[in-house]
Amino acid sequence: MSGINGELKVTITDQYLEDYLQATVVFLKIQGKTVPFFIEKHKVSNSLLVKFEDVDGRDAALKLTSKEILLREKDLIPEEEREYEVTDNLEFRKYEGYLIVDKTAGEIGKIEEVVEFPQQEMAVVLYQENEIYVPLHEDLILEIDEDKNTILVQLPEGLLSL
Repeated sequence: MSGINGELKVTITDQYLEDYLQATVVFLKIQGKTVPFFIEKHKVSNSLLVKFEDVDGRDAALKLTSKEILLREKDLIPEEEREYEVTDNLEFRKYEGYLIVDKTAGEIGKIEEVVEFPQQEMAVVLYQENEIYVPLHEDLILEIDEDKNTILVQLPEGLLSL
């Protein structure tokens, strides 16, 4: 999650998106504790934005960034009652939140989102205060460490300066 003007950009696994959109309360992991947050409103554009009750302003929202978001089991919709079937054909979406590390340049940034371009999946990464697109291609990926949530890549020279 990332905070802007009291709203948070939320990343939800596609299989739970319908559950999340119908929920009135979610829980965030804060300092090892599960804390309830009541949803004031949702907004879906290019990304999913949520405004929680009593979270007003950028500073309050920033305190909640990068927190794990949870639903109660009773808020999950039974399979037979689901209206939408989730079909996700993006191979690398499961790596959202992973840190991209270039073999030469070092840490690039966390994957905010994986988007599809013709013939190519790209990681949206905040690098030196700029949003950049990093190609996710098996020829560029050296190693994926699922324990450390990192992807080691060897990017083409000059890609980070575009």
